[in-house]
Amino acid sequence: MGTIRRSAISERRTANGRLRFHSLFAIRYSLFAFVLLLSSCASTRPVVKIGLLAPFEGVYRQEGYDALAAMRAAIGEQESDGIDVLPLAIDTSRDAARAAQKMLADPSVAAVIGPYWTAEGTAVEQSVDDGKWLYPYAPSGNDNWAVEAVDAAAAFAEEEGRTLIVAGRPPGWPEMKVETGAGADDVQAGQTVLWLGDAAAGAGFALAVWERLPGTPFGLYGAGVETFRQRVGEQMIGALFVVGWIDEKYPLWATSHSPNTPAAYTVYRQTADALKRLAGETTTTLWQPAIFILGRDGALVLPSNR
Repeated sequence: MGTIRRSAISERRTANGRLRFHSLFAIRYSLFAFVLLLSSCASTRPVVKIGLLAPFEGVYRQEGYDALAAMRAAIGEQESDGIDVLPLAIDTSRDAARAAQKMLADPSVAAVIGPYWTAEGTAVEQSVDDGKWLYPYAPSGNDNWAVEAVDAAAAFAEEEGRTLIVAGRPPGWPEMKVETGAGADDVQAGQTVLWLGDAAAGAGFALAVWERLPGTPFGLYGAGVETFRQRVGEQMIGALFVVGWIDEKYPLWATSHSPNTPAAYTVYRQTADALKRLAGETTTTLWQPAIFILGRDGALVLPSNR
């Protein structure tokens, strides 16, 4: 703050008012020595990366940044014995398969989490080693994940005295024995809709349904709630619910983390599990589908009686 530079020298006043001059070379040399000292103290522990395949551009970019925040939280809170862990996030908004290939080209990537949507997952699965791939759209990892998710929505509809119809099934979504609607006109009074595809497209589908049948409950699978809300705006005249995946630890976790959506939690828990496995621990997360209701304040609420 009190340094005065003149040409090749600097001057500073001492306590008695005299000027003391130092050459810029001496100052630069001291800084260089300080940097060397810091470098010599730097960690030499091995570095591993946890990859995140998520959208960081386009309409779903907020979903991607929420996922990254959840991953960073898991890395910061999980003990990493003897290693340094870094997140490696790559955008999937243009080409999820290419993003996965780019990520796997880095030999320090120990686990890959993502992408969020089934259609992208189908494209990625050909290039990702199952031993390190964790997919948020089907975290339970069993062959019945799609049936379990739809069954949860069907039970929710039944509690409301309705029947379930699914729409927007993307490529790669397993076959199911459930009524399917190709268009909004296929939805009838007394039904609840579960949209399985792209949330932005789902907003258009929901508006078309609500134009004919106001108040029809409409559900999304997985991520994309904020994008959906922005697209429908004040025209959202039906109840909105989300089918997400959680375990028994979610309620406590949600009280101390933000964002605390089910999609963010899936990434958090999968990151934590990946780190535990790297440390040689055995992990068992009992994933189960759960119904979240969109509250008036825009927050997703997990009803206590579910």
